[in-house]
Amino acid sequence: MGNRAVYTAEYLNDGHLSIPHEIANMFSLKSGRKIRVIIEESKFNKAEFLKLFGAWNQKGTEGIDIFKDIYNDRKKFGRGEIEL
Repeated sequence: MGNRAVYTAEYLNDGHLSIPHEIANMFSLKSGRKIRVIIEESKFNKAEFLKLFGAWNQKGTEGIDIFKDIYNDRKKFGRGEIEL
C-alpha cells in the first residue's frame, strides 16, 4: 500500500470532495488521476484513535475522555484539526 493521508474534507455543492493542496502535492495529483477514497463520519472513535497512537493503548478511559474534551473545546475555536 502506498502513501496515506488523513484529513477532514468538505462535501461541495457539486458533489465533489475538497482535497488540500498539500495532500494533492504529496500524491502528485493531476486532473483525471484515480485515487482510492475511504469515507467515514467525522466523529471521535476511541478504538480508531488508539490504533493510530500506540502509546495511548495504555491510557485508561479517563485519560481518553480528558483528551476528547480538550479536542472538542479546541474545535469550538477552529483549532481542532492539525495542518500538514
